[in-house]
Amino acid sequence: MLKEERQEKILQILEEEKYITAGKLAKCLYASLPTIRRDLNELARKDLIIRNHGGAKKIDSEKIVLPIEFRKALNYKEKRKLCQKACTLIKDNYLIFIDASTTTLQMTEFLNASSQLTVVTNSILISTILTKKGIKNYLTGGELQQNSMCYAGSFAESFIKQFNFNLCFLSCHGIDENYNIVDTSLPETCLRRTVLSQTYRTVFLCDNSKFGLNAPYNLAKLDELDIVITDNKTLTTKNALLVK
Repeated sequence: MLKEERQEKILQILEEEKYITAGKLAKCLYASLPTIRRDLNELARKDLIIRNHGGAKKIDSEKIVLPIEFRKALNYKEKRKLCQKACTLIKDNYLIFIDASTTTLQMTEFLNASSQLTVVTNSILISTILTKKGIKNYLTGGELQQNSMCYAGSFAESFIKQFNFNLCFLSCHGIDENYNIVDTSLPETCLRRTVLSQTYRTVFLCDNSKFGLNAPYNLAKLDELDIVITDNKTLTTKNALLVK
């Protein structure tokens, strides 16, 4: 098991257990005790868990913002399937917006220059990848959000208002028990609200792990968006597009 996969499993276990010893984690993950201790120390340095001598406990998800390099590895296969489906909605010569989530980041794998797309994004990573592939794109600029490596703030919002998008592709921290789309970043939430006002159709991508999560800021109700691409089989809203 790769380090990133193992650390993801540790966080998933702590969602259920709340507190667990290093020894128990070692048995659950079939890893050596020194390996688990190194993982716990690294997760603690990233402020993802609280470490003590015998084990670790979780930090409430609404109190932390995961660094993008860590989030990129979470649920990678699921995100990739959602993005592959999302890209089938894009037609030649479309003007689209892609937000700075690690879910939508995987869309770059399925886009190509031959479709004559124009992409607007607030993600430095997405813009860099698209530029290397020869896809025309605009990067919003604005106030840099270091954990997400993206731009937000009033400058970015003003830039977005210059466009009318055929489609926008968004994701967020999670969906709470009342089916509110929620996020940990107020600047990024405000930017997404601006995008919603400038697009013909909104496509929201969310894998099953995002359901039941809480965060301080509301973007919209899930059923207010045009299309929700998900692998959550229990979602029954009319706008749900299920990916197996």
